[in-house]
Amino acid sequence: MKKALLAATLLFAVPLSPAQTVVDPNLTVDVVIRNLALPIAMEFLRNDSVSEFFVTERFSGRVKLVRNGAVAGIVLDLAVNTETERGLLGMTKHPDFETNGFIYLFYSPSTHDGGPWMGNRVSRFRWNGTALVDELIILDVLPDPNQANGPIHHGGILLFGPDRKLYGVTGDLNRGKFSNPRIEQNSDPNNPSGVGGIFRYNDDGSIPGDNPFVDHSSPHIQRLFAYGIRNSFGLAFDPLTGRLWQTENSPVNYDEINLIDKGFNSGWIKIMGPDARNAAYSENGQRNWDAHELVHLPGSYYGDPKFSWTNPVPAVTSIAFARSARYDPGVIDEAIVGDWNNSALYLFPMNAQRNGFNLTGPLADLVADGAAERDLSLWGTGWRTSTDMDIGADGYIYCVNYINGLVVRIRPVNSPTVINGEASLADFGAHPLNVPLRLDIYQNDALVETIDTQLDAFGKFSVRAQTTGAIKVVAKPSHWLSVARDSLALSSGGHIYLKLNFAYNGDVNGDNTIDDTDLSLILTAFGVQDDDIDQNGDGLVDDVDLSIVLTNFGQAGQE
Repeated sequence: MKKALLAATLLFAVPLSPAQTVVDPNLTVDVVIRNLALPIAMEFLRNDSVSEFFVTERFSGRVKLVRNGAVAGIVLDLAVNTETERGLLGMTKHPDFETNGFIYLFYSPSTHDGGPWMGNRVSRFRWNGTALVDELIILDVLPDPNQANGPIHHGGILLFGPDRKLYGVTGDLNRGKFSNPRIEQNSDPNNPSGVGGIFRYNDDGSIPGDNPFVDHSSPHIQRLFAYGIRNSFGLAFDPLTGRLWQTENSPVNYDEINLIDKGFNSGWIKIMGPDARNAAYSENGQRNWDAHELVHLPGSYYGDPKFSWTNPVPAVTSIAFARSARYDPGVIDEAIVGDWNNSALYLFPMNAQRNGFNLTGPLADLVADGAAERDLSLWGTGWRTSTDMDIGADGYIYCVNYINGLVVRIRPVNSPTVINGEASLADFGAHPLNVPLRLDIYQNDALVETIDTQLDAFGKFSVRAQTTGAIKVVAKPSHWLSVARDSLALSSGGHIYLKLNFAYNGDVNGDNTIDDTDLSLILTAFGVQDDDIDQNGDGLVDDVDLSIVLTNFGQAGQE
């Protein structure tokens, strides 16, 4: 059997100074690496290891490779404009990075560091093992002599969604004021500004055919997933729903956290905060606007923020979800948000539907009116701006600290033992979200523990385990045949990360063999909408499902 990798503990992590803390006494913070120059984003090179990651530096334009807690080299050095909010602003990796090596960067190109602004660019690079090479330009936002060009509100966050599309956010570059009105800023129905929204691309830079405004005449609008956005430093998909969340920065009042579905209009320049609050500020002419007065593109919708802050605003930054069994209830799967003005982290408990927050008392109206209400969600202090957060293979939250020049991790003082991993499901075109997964744990050929869980929107899982020592894991999701991983070492308080490829679909009745019974079930339900019998995830039992069973007929799961 193929031996799964045991992800190494970060032996290089050292205690952090008391200035940077979380309020939960059961959690602590470790430094992973110091002495970075205004780091913005990080990406692990392997899903099953935390020993290597890329980190970007905003004003140097450099992408550095960190290995075992030290900089191993500079893998790319871009010439960037460094005025105010420009620079090397965002990074994400392709879902298949470990095979294709694709890394995507959002940056402000120049002739040299600190040179003239030549626009904003999203490009794809390829990791060849020593450097990032072969730039492919996905998006160029060029200087426009007929519009404002910043130098603030550039956005820059990039990420891939569960749909394997590239998402990113551009700020408004101060465009779309009433003196020069534009579509994305809700000030003109006809002329695009080219900025101020969330874009969505295929991985090669083409525009997906299911984008909400793909039929619009302007490519600036065709690429959009959402618009009406002033500026943003935070995007994250909730792994338990696959839905997109975003933080948005206001001019004076009403920083926001938004839940963004296809066609979302956030309301800027006319509305910040809940529509009913009637926020007035200089950019909207100091008047009250209603949602019906926005620019409503066909297929768009306006939605109030799921949470907002009045003055003093926090200047909200990154957002992430604590999708890891390392954390106890009250932290696991909740939303974590950073800010600039208060060097803080905030924790927001999700409601049962995960379409908003479960808040009571003064925050039941979903608005923090003043500093006292703001601090009711306080979770960490002394962070000096969290610009990126990610969950490592070990299940810990890793955080990029911009001003401190650090990457740190947040972990329990007494960590539970966990099994983390990801599943690849053959012949399945639907979302892996909520696909059942059973993990049978064996010691000395005896079954000692069974763990039932579900895959998240990215096909990942994280569970606590009671068994430690030398183990074998047999994993079986729903109607796929099982795979086994033996010779695993799981220490108390440690973890293993399993990369599981389920190659055989078609076990309709779940007995771990594809045989006559499965074929009979397919034929009996043929032509019917039946999610239980359907194998490829489209809901309909048809020729595709029949072909899956026939192709894999006679196969049995590993034990």
